[in-house]
Amino acid sequence: MTKKKVILVAAAALFAVSGLTALPSGNITGGVGCIVVAAVCAYFGLKKKSAGKENENRTPAPAAASGGRVLDTIRTKVVGVTFNNEDGENRQDILSRMSGSEDITVEKYTYNGEPAAYVKWGDKVIGNLSAELAGDLARKYPKARYTAEILEISGGGGTDVRVQYRA
Repeated sequence: MTKKKVILVAAAALFAVSGLTALPSGNITGGVGCIVVAAVCAYFGLKKKSAGKENENRTPAPAAASGGRVLDTIRTKVVGVTFNNEDGENRQDILSRMSGSEDITVEKYTYNGEPAAYVKWGDKVIGNLSAELAGDLARKYPKARYTAEILEISGGGGTDVRVQYRA
């Protein structure tokens, strides 16, 4: 659960308690108002993203629909998000325009003779898998295809993604 959702649920609880304590004391308008605010906060705090991107316990799609069997799944941070791309565009600016429900891809490449992997949104690089992770995966699954989804975009803490490696 993201920080934003935790704050909304906590606010919902506080407003609900305030509303329920206001009603017996005769403050009907204040009590009902607090309960309405609590309901709205709870709705947005507990609401799932429309594409289901935040449900980390969902089961993977069947192998036929997903293009092969899943070899491994990992949650990791995207690194290099503070750099500029070759065209001069700042990766932080790109991330600030994203909501977290966008389709992203992982593209393998070689950097200084070592395996590496871009994390991309369309044709825009938003960062990389860590050099260590890209190298380990290239050795362990040399022919695997990567699929990815954004789990969380957070200021200061980076961007978390789930990456799957398919046969």
